[in-house]
Amino acid sequence: MKWFLFIITLFVCCFAPLSIADILVVANKDNQIETLTKKQIIDIYMGRKSTFPNGEVVLPIDQETGSTIRKLFYKNLVNKTLSEINTYWARLLFSGRATPPRPANNGSSVINIIKKNKSAIGYINLEDVTDDVRVLNHVD
Repeated sequence: MKWFLFIITLFVCCFAPLSIADILVVANKDNQIETLTKKQIIDIYMGRKSTFPNGEVVLPIDQETGSTIRKLFYKNLVNKTLSEINTYWARLLFSGRATPPRPANNGSSVINIIKKNKSAIGYINLEDVTDDVRVLNHVD
């Protein structure tokens, strides 16, 4: 019985944080965009749109390749694995139709890029939010 409880506890500790992560899409606090819909975020992160709804150029920022937040972001946003996302971008790059989001090392790197670039957006964990960014939406 103790082993069963140990395994259940281990499972909950390892996988519960993955399911309850709160991922926010953020922009520079001086950006005029107040919010983005899920569809608008999908269009930007899947290379279908290269501008904000107001016509200004957008620079999407990705988290580190293989990171948990990146996996969750794309799973929650478009219900795709990172492998599927990488295949999607390989096709778009080969055709020359779009450029993938610029990678960053972690949440604080995303915030630093956004602070320096009014047209940048990114996604971060709720606990990484600072006064330097404006929350545009939440991805669940």
